[in-house]
Amino acid sequence: MLDHDARSGTGLVETLEVFLDESGSWNRTAARLHLHVNTVRYRIGRVAELTGRDPSSFTDRVDLYLALRSR
Repeated sequence: MLDHDARSGTGLVETLEVFLDESGSWNRTAARLHLHVNTVRYRIGRVAELTGRDPSSFTDRVDLYLALRSR
């Protein structure tokens, strides 16, 4: 994701961080980032595609959280 964001400026990492911080709430994430909720859904979908992890799964959410914290 870091490489993807660097190349395209998509904000996937920031979106994922806020999404995890907001306990997976699409609406609160959208409000914090000043985005439409569909934009958040799209970005989280891209995160899932790029990482092979499902952010709606608790186990995958923990993996994503730990990966973000370890960078």
